[in-house]
Amino acid sequence: MFWQDVFIVAVGICLLAGGFALRVWVNRRRFYRRGPGGLQHYSRYRKAVLLSTFEGFLMLVSIPMMILGMLVLFFWSIFLIERGRYIIKDSDKTEKSIAEPTAHFLFPAEKGLGERRSAPSQKIHSLRP
Repeated sequence: MFWQDVFIVAVGICLLAGGFALRVWVNRRRFYRRGPGGLQHYSRYRKAVLLSTFEGFLMLVSIPMMILGMLVLFFWSIFLIERGRYIIKDSDKTEKSIAEPTAHFLFPAEKGLGERRSAPSQKIHSLRP
């Protein structure tokens, strides 16, 4: 279970960081292409069209990457919380089942219902406190 958890966290963090890194890289390239007037300067028209299309595609890909990374980490944390609750409930059940019930004449011990007794236990109830 440990290595599965580590793998899931690593995938979530890589998706989140990869999406963020793509956005930073594209915006940094756009920043350094700008001239004094604030416009992006290209040496050729073909380069302008191809780079703008490619960078726009990378910006679109980075959004689902970041969203998917956040969802993976979010659902993983919810899964860990639920697994912790299940482990606590399961440990409570095992602690309660340690005490074997005693058998009764209606439910014999041969059927796996506790210790074998020769007669039913008699409880004496007193009316005095």
